[in-house]
Amino acid sequence: MTSYINIHVHRGKSEINSGNDWVDVYTMEPFENNRANRDIINQLSRYFNVDYQRIEIVRGSRSRKKVIKIND
Repeated sequence: MTSYINIHVHRGKSEINSGNDWVDVYTMEPFENNRANRDIINQLSRYFNVDYQRIEIVRGSRSRKKVIKIND
């Protein structure tokens, strides 16, 4: 089963807050050289208890609003 999740990225202490339509992900990593995206994927893999290789950024890799695909 494949799941799509809308996330919104913020600067701040590494944490995840889930809401109705969006999941807010906070990262301390800089938004350069793909470091923030890697941190977001690692956080989501721990949060949803899946391997990080099953998580993919489908849309918005250079934006704060992203669509994430989780393959089960």
